[in-house]
Amino acid sequence: MESYDSSLDPNNDIDNAVDDIITQLSTQNHSVTKAKQSAEVPDTGELEEYLVKTTARLIDTTLDAVDNVKDYISSAPENRDVASLAELMRSANSAIETMQKIHANKENIQVRKDVKQMDIDSKKELNLLDNTAKLVMSREEVLKALTNDEEKEEVIDI
Repeated sequence: MESYDSSLDPNNDIDNAVDDIITQLSTQNHSVTKAKQSAEVPDTGELEEYLVKTTARLIDTTLDAVDNVKDYISSAPENRDVASLAELMRSANSAIETMQKIHANKENIQVRKDVKQMDIDSKKELNLLDNTAKLVMSREEVLKALTNDEEKEEVIDI
């Protein structure tokens, strides 16, 4: 009787390949799940920084995907591949517009603060100039100044 060598069996090769694929998928799924669990939602103070970093990462990833798909399409273009490239470009454009809006809004807020501060400073300066131009006298000094001038003019010796 001949001995059976299981390493030559094609079904055994398929079983090993399937086991390898299942192991890879289960390992990859765990790493993705762990990464998602470790990502914490930032508090209000860190929200802007989180949004900027996430949007920048999204833009980089999308632009890399656009380059990869563009190279693939140039070798063998198909309708669905071209549609995928267009969708990726639209997504990258949207993310870039979001970053521009965040930046423009931040700059607008800063300019408004600066203008308001200049307005407050100018009002303070005008108020200071108005106060220094006026004579500051007490009530008694005003009365004395008024009565001294009138007494000299109205005194008549007979």
